[in-house]
Amino acid sequence: MQKPNSKEPDLMVSKNVCAVLTLPRPPENRSASDWYWGGICGIPFLMRNVFNLQRVGLTSLIIYSNENNVELYKRICEEKKVSLKLSWTTDVMEVTKSTKNCAVLVLNGGALYTKQEIESGINSLANSSEGSAQFLERETMVNALNQIVLENKFSLAPSGGKLDSGVIFLPAGKNSWISQPQDFFTQHEILLKDCGLDNDSLMDKAVTRFFSRQITRFFLKTSLSPNMITSLSLVIGLMSAGYFFQGTHENNLIGAGLLLLSAWIDCTDGEIARLKFMESKIGGKLDIICDNLVHFAVFFAIGIGLYRSTGKNIFILLGALAVLGSLISFLLLSSSIIDGKKKHSENTSGLISKKDLTAKLANRDFIYLLSLMALIGRIDIFIFITAVGSNVFSSYLIYSRFKSYLLTS
Repeated sequence: MQKPNSKEPDLMVSKNVCAVLTLPRPPENRSASDWYWGGICGIPFLMRNVFNLQRVGLTSLIIYSNENNVELYKRICEEKKVSLKLSWTTDVMEVTKSTKNCAVLVLNGGALYTKQEIESGINSLANSSEGSAQFLERETMVNALNQIVLENKFSLAPSGGKLDSGVIFLPAGKNSWISQPQDFFTQHEILLKDCGLDNDSLMDKAVTRFFSRQITRFFLKTSLSPNMITSLSLVIGLMSAGYFFQGTHENNLIGAGLLLLSAWIDCTDGEIARLKFMESKIGGKLDIICDNLVHFAVFFAIGIGLYRSTGKNIFILLGALAVLGSLISFLLLSSSIIDGKKKHSENTSGLISKKDLTAKLANRDFIYLLSLMALIGRIDIFIFITAVGSNVFSSYLIYSRFKSYLLTS
């Protein structure tokens, strides 16, 4: 049985590598279709491995099981996001025949593999270096596959395989095994804990992610898409601006609370996208645009609210300056922030220091300062700091662009 390839891969480095995902027998009284289709953060157990194999650029995958499991294969074929060439076989000799002319990456389907683990296995094949992976003689591959099928866990003694044999077994991490029903919940919690970005700001790591993960737990039980969640964050953020517009202390407190909720939900859309393999360039752009629309609206509303409560025109000017500085920064930084989020969500290195700096300076930590100022009734201090700070930052960005232009011209 075979599912045709629907599109060309982006990563050519994995073009000549065939992955063999071997499915151990499920626990007693559990069918393979129910066991391997058990959900983990909204995605079936089996499909998490398939999608991560696909993400590293692999174009060919063989799923080996000693049982036919027609229902399970049918479910895989119905997954529209599967783009690699996928085959299912119950004949171990067919596996060796199909892979005789290519490098082979053997994985134990009784565990979850991360994208980084799979990349390390492919690098071991490319560089003929073992690392955490183990090379196999092609003659021993049949025995290895059968041993995996018979047991949920399988490891090799120090291999006598040649480093240039072209067949490698990639052991899973010790905390990634799924051999009993409660392991599904354990893996759910592990993935949820690790779904942040590695360039999160201090307050994101310490506070925002804690609250966003609680909301993510709920959203994972719904059919809401990341873009729908982004839109919800935008609506709540604009509601926050409406309260700041009133200018009273009570309304400022409500506005600050809604802005915090908007920011926590804004984190959730990315967490859902990463957990459900739903990242997209359009989604990244929408997220950044909505973030900044909320910021512009809140800064302007604070200025008008302070004017309404004090009658001082200076606050209208400060609100306008805060919007202006933020707008200029957004126009200059938007593409860099989108690219940076994409790379950090994939845990890829290579971002230049300037992008890291701008990402840190352009984070949402200001919402906690705003909440504190609203609590003590000194929101005027916040808008003054924002008006000055945003324009100093935008001036720095303009200077940097101009300097770069002079150096390259």
